[in-house]
Amino acid sequence: MEVKAVVIHSGALAHYDVAIDGDGTCHATLSTYKGSPEHMPPQKLTLKKEGRHWVGDDKEVSLSDELGYAIEIKAKPLLEEHKRSGSHPAG
Repeated sequence: MEVKAVVIHSGALAHYDVAIDGDGTCHATLSTYKGSPEHMPPQKLTLKKEGRHWVGDDKEVSLSDELGYAIEIKAKPLLEEHKRSGSHPAG
């Protein structure tokens, strides 16, 4: 499943395209950033939810958490729709 997620990074919008694996691992790729090039967020991030927080493979903990929550908000309705329709979310 793929979703688009938007977060604010250094005061500007960062748009990510996110692929979600069946095990919940998220692979985010930066599509656009409206801020200064010197504050550019990571081009690629791999995220996984651990407990109540999101952990990424980048040192910016707050970005990983915010992006993870944005993904949750977008993906949760899609996952629930798949459950109702009986189809598998990875299918």
